[in-house]
Amino acid sequence: MADSLNNSWVAKLDLNFSKSKSRTFLSKRKHIGPLTIQRPFYPEGGVCHLYLLHPPGGVVGGDQLSINVNIDTNSCSLITTPGATKVYRSSDEKCSVINQNFTVSNDSSFEWLPMETIIFPGAESKFSTKFSLLGNAKVAAWEIQCLGRPAINETFDSGNLTFSFELWRDNAPVLIDKLKIDNSELNNTIGLRGYPVFGTFVVSNTDKRILDLVRREMHQSEDYVFGITQIEDIIVIRCLGNKTHLVQDFFRNIWQLIRPSVFDREASIPRIWAT
Repeated sequence: MADSLNNSWVAKLDLNFSKSKSRTFLSKRKHIGPLTIQRPFYPEGGVCHLYLLHPPGGVVGGDQLSINVNIDTNSCSLITTPGATKVYRSSDEKCSVINQNFTVSNDSSFEWLPMETIIFPGAESKFSTKFSLLGNAKVAAWEIQCLGRPAINETFDSGNLTFSFELWRDNAPVLIDKLKIDNSELNNTIGLRGYPVFGTFVVSNTDKRILDLVRREMHQSEDYVFGITQIEDIIVIRCLGNKTHLVQDFFRNIWQLIRPSVFDREASIPRIWAT
């Protein structure tokens, strides 16, 4: 629904995945406002692939978006987006809010692999993403943010952003990342070091063998820098880059490399990525 007083969107999307005899299916879908999905795809048999559609025209100041996804026991799903999410300049200091919560049950797997979020100069926004894993649930998830439009030399020279990225297992925190960004952080050596694109990629249910495999295959470049750490069974990969496609390709290559070991299946690349 839209607020007639300020023309802001209040949108909510609730999804639930369950297991039938042969495959995972979308057992619940409820949406309010311009958050919706395309029909499920099954390019690799029982795994449910879903494309999430963000509001047409992007997110503006005052918008409030909420996404809640629940993965039932023995279910396997992958969600991506057909294009970049755009967050536009806020007027009158109105703040947009995007909350995303994912719950993955025991003996299930979930892959959250969206396209990048492009954040325009002047945006006032709060982003919150939380993964709640139960038992031996598996997850591979990345988020990539682009500040301004580097292709036209546009920088994030005004605005304020806050990010929260959390991963919990059995109600105990494993990873809690908090980040605040304004134009003073862009060139800070302990901030973004002048890179307009930053991303985080987490993969659960890993071990030292997988960590070593990723480190062997990760190569430095003049166009991006990266680091990798391991917290319990979680690999955390962070990347700063000059262009979104460089970070996307970097994360995708790692995903394809380790998916057979972590998820027991070869990488099945979503068709939408090729368009």
